[in-house]
Amino acid sequence: MVTSGLSLGLSSIHHGYTINQDFQAAVDNVTLNIAAGEFVALLGPSGCGKSTLLRLIAGLEAPSRGKVSSDGLPILEPNPERVLMFQDPTLFPWRTVRQNIALSQDICGKRDEAAIDGIISLVGLKGFERAWPHQLSGGMAQRAALARALINHPRLLLLDEPLGKLDALTRLTMQTELHRLWKERSFTAVMVTHDVEEALFLATRVITLSARPAKILSDIKVNLPFHRHRDDPEVLQLRKSILTQLGHRDDW
Repeated sequence: MVTSGLSLGLSSIHHGYTINQDFQAAVDNVTLNIAAGEFVALLGPSGCGKSTLLRLIAGLEAPSRGKVSSDGLPILEPNPERVLMFQDPTLFPWRTVRQNIALSQDICGKRDEAAIDGIISLVGLKGFERAWPHQLSGGMAQRAALARALINHPRLLLLDEPLGKLDALTRLTMQTELHRLWKERSFTAVMVTHDVEEALFLATRVITLSARPAKILSDIKVNLPFHRHRDDPEVLQLRKSILTQLGHRDDW
């Protein structure tokens, strides 16, 4: 089954939190349109408001001001079409890999064994269906979390640094797998990352954000064919430009 992605619209978004009666702004006047099927990476300093934007898109919070919409309709609450995947796999230790992947279907009382078999094979976990989370490597646990996120064919996958805690080699492998799944499923993806190379390897657009409260600094279209190579001169030039924007001119 091929999934069709959904479009997103963020219009004049302001958002923040009240802490000890003091309002702390997290997002400041962000306007952004994302077409169906795009892969967009959000880059910015730690704590600038990137994860807050994902929560607003997921419908977990409502913006203080402004409008968030998908396919032209306002986002007012969570929806199974929009799935948020976190940095930690958050697998339930008392459920096997298969049971973790099937969790949302079990909640609805509509388990599809063929679909579960298919997604297990798709993410490369065949043979580990009955393994417990503590028996998995970090990369395998993230594959299980990714399978759980994709089991019901979401039209939007929100990724909050999902590869951030993996070792370097496993992270490269998972980047390739994530790109393959995006191409095969055609969902829309929005990913928060601190890794400029990761953003340039995966994304069709890279949005750079300022320090908190988040404002858009740049919207960069990555017009490079897939499969991309990290030593491509155009990739290196884009990396230099983005790091300079983020205040790391001498670190590239």
